[in-house]
Amino acid sequence: MLNVPKGKGGIGMSEILKLHHYHRWANEQVIQHLKTMPAASLQQELKSVFPTVNAVLVHICRADYIWLHVLYGETYEQIVSRFDQFEKLGGDLGAIEHRMTEQYEDYSRFLKVLENPEGPISISHPRLGTLKTTYADVIRHVVNHGTYHRGNISAMLHQMGYKGVPTDYIFFQTNHKKAKAC
Repeated sequence: MLNVPKGKGGIGMSEILKLHHYHRWANEQVIQHLKTMPAASLQQELKSVFPTVNAVLVHICRADYIWLHVLYGETYEQIVSRFDQFEKLGGDLGAIEHRMTEQYEDYSRFLKVLENPEGPISISHPRLGTLKTTYADVIRHVVNHGTYHRGNISAMLHQMGYKGVPTDYIFFQTNHKKAKAC
């Protein structure tokens, strides 16, 4: 069972949910765009931060997994013991998309029972020590991390001669408002 703090204060739950929805929307925009490209381009070796576009996607997916399980209160050792599942994703865009979708749903379930996003959480890492932060800050980090690496993907696509896809927050807001109007 989840040990979720109760109470009020700081950033509201609606803002955290909106950030989570933005992260999902932006990753989905990238994946849908990548589906229109030759599959070989996603495995093309490049001189970049990551060797391939798919490697960036797997990294985003793995990082989202890590932080979700940190929110659940699992230890570093418990989390990394399951990393082999990400190696199995390899270059399969469909498998990566499926895994990301499952994780979005897991985040949504967690956030639905989280009553106080500003509640404290203590994160321990064997080399980095202990960080005392809030649930909201972890979600902010997940979103910021995804934004950074979607930028890597865009740069890699340009390096190969392809266009990226806009995933700026303002595009999410515009898209979200249009969807509500329908």
